Amino acid sequence: MLRINILTVILVGVFALPIIFGAFQDFSRERIKQSLWSLLNSLEFLFGLFMAIYLTRRIFFDNNSGVFNQIYNGIPEKIRTFLYGQDVMIYIIVVPLILLLVRIILRLFTAPLFNAFGESLASGLYTLFDSMGSVVRHIIGALSQVPRAVFLVFILGLLLNFYAYYFPSPFLSRSMNQSAAYQSLYKNAVCPVLNSNIAKKIPVLVNDSFGRSMETVITDIGDSGGNSTAEQLLKQLKKNNIRVITYFNGVTLDEAIKSNSQIDETARKIVGNEQNSKKKAYLIYKWLSQNMQYDYDKAVMISKDPSGISSGSIIAFNTRKGICFDYSSLYISMCRAVGVKVRLITGLGYSGIAWGDHAWNQIYSDEESRWINVDTTFGTNGNYFDKADFNVDHRYAEVQGEW
Repeated sequence: MLRINILTVILVGVFALPIIFGAFQDFSRERIKQSLWSLLNSLEFLFGLFMAIYLTRRIFFDNNSGVFNQIYNGIPEKIRTFLYGQDVMIYIIVVPLILLLVRIILRLFTAPLFNAFGESLASGLYTLFDSMGSVVRHIIGALSQVPRAVFLVFILGLLLNFYAYYFPSPFLSRSMNQSAAYQSLYKNAVCPVLNSNIAKKIPVLVNDSFGRSMETVITDIGDSGGNSTAEQLLKQLKKNNIRVITYFNGVTLDEAIKSNSQIDETARKIVGNEQNSKKKAYLIYKWLSQNMQYDYDKAVMISKDPSGISSGSIIAFNTRKGICFDYSSLYISMCRAVGVKVRLITGLGYSGIAWGDHAWNQIYSDEESRWINVDTTFGTNGNYFDKADFNVDHRYAEVQGEW
């Protein structure tokens, strides 16, 4: 049976409608002039939007040196403190302001040029097109609307990305991840333009795999009234005081973090003579992030049926690949081997497309007397050891075990 992705249908529809209308619009000098003005407006807006997003990214996210660093430091400290780590909020507030300024500047040049040449250009095009057949005129009318269609689809992609960030929805998450059209739009437009914490293609389990795999041991899951399986699970765990939970294929936490001599020896070699607990934890984090690969095939299999799939430290160490639970389990085993206190945390992580079930760690720094967030899975795409804005793409943290 053919499965239709509603999000793909919407994206295709948004792209196609302006082109269809353009193909069948009236043919006249005035209509051509209006089309030229509309085309200029669309190009002006699209260019202004890209410039606004580019400048926002350079000022707030990529400002290590040069003029962008000076601009950032020139922003009042209270505003910088308020916006720090609030990637989506920065784009929502700053981009429209810069866009308005860029459009005002552009309009100072485009409006006089159009007033000077728009009428004559429209007349010339009318004379040219009038001598052609109706089919050619329809094609030209359709092509004139392509910039507007591209603009509308790009804006829709941004809005979907922002909405998915603030309002996690399992249905929307599945649609976004299963839509080839959205994946292409995200890869080629949204992600390169944003290029920040909210647009890092980092894997998470988007089909509530943690929650569904526990249905065999936790009854009545889904009856607690939460907004997602992950939230319902947290309430169920707290209600029943369940400390040892089952993830995949009946693996308990104790089994998942079980170590062996090879893992222990590797951990000790990694830290060497280091005695500082935080530095030891960081060395292991760095090694694991650099030597493990995310197992996309396993993630797909688990999203469909988690039974019969092995997980945990030993399988992850032997194969050098796994999903977030495997990364976290191996990190626990290695930290324990070198005397670092460590926790397993579960919650939701943001992939750049949608929120999904995720697992990470915390380690205890004896020197600083505090717990530090560590995400070895996300560490393959950036520094996620004691990251200042860690909570930007992690939510609903729940301690599932401490060693």
